[in-house]
Amino acid sequence: MKILGLPGVIIETHQWMQDLLSEMRGLQFESVVARYRHWSEGQDLDVNYEAGCQANKSVDCVVAKSLGTYISTVAFDSFNFKPAKAVFIGTPLKRHRPDNFELLLRFARSVPTLFIQQTSDLYGSYQELSEVVQDLKNIMVLEVPGDDHQYADVKSLQKLIVPFLKE
Repeated sequence: MKILGLPGVIIETHQWMQDLLSEMRGLQFESVVARYRHWSEGQDLDVNYEAGCQANKSVDCVVAKSLGTYISTVAFDSFNFKPAKAVFIGTPLKRHRPDNFELLLRFARSVPTLFIQQTSDLYGSYQELSEVVQDLKNIMVLEVPGDDHQYADVKSLQKLIVPFLKE
């Protein structure tokens, strides 16, 4: 299995994503974690550019946090990116424009997706996310405690992700 990790907007989430993917026990996989251009080149974030960079990667699963969830949906919509499965952690509902919700729904209708959301995430609570995706058949939404959008407990996240990927 090949896994693509798409971190959040800040560079610290790169290491976080590496830590998350490094010890998912019971899975045989290769992984790569994206490095975004705006981290090193001092340019503004360009979601379309990042989506295009990731879309040409042949992967079985994408694991994305926050901004990475949006990059995944843009890559799906604009560049025909379609992994077999997706794990979206900390989907930033309150940062999405209304047309981005439709991208998220189109993606989740086409790709079995596990959403992991904090009870009171700053950018959209578990309840808010559940209401947005409630009618979709191939999704699962799991709640984790928290309100800071950090998702720091990677061991707990791994325990939620591994069974989904084994299905």
